[in-house]
Amino acid sequence: MDSPRPEYELYAIRYAERDARRSDHFIGGDPHDGPMPMDYFVWAAIGRERSFVIDTGFTAGGTCAVQQSHWAWWGSTATPSRT
Repeated sequence: MDSPRPEYELYAIRYAERDARRSDHFIGGDPHDGPMPMDYFVWAAIGRERSFVIDTGFTAGGTCAVQQSHWAWWGSTATPSRT
């Protein structure tokens, strides 16, 4: 008998935002340079028996590029928005 697959609630948590231009995001710039803000997220999958935080590639060394004040949610009691 197969066990049922676990169910998870999935949350997207925006931890930083950055005002930038298109040329800041692409190697060699962009001929259509203009505003292109960037948001940074981690994901939380919350299950009955276990939970996961999913980081899709932002490294600790890259934290200097984002506004440090947006890291406050890690220690807060704020409830993330449901997606």
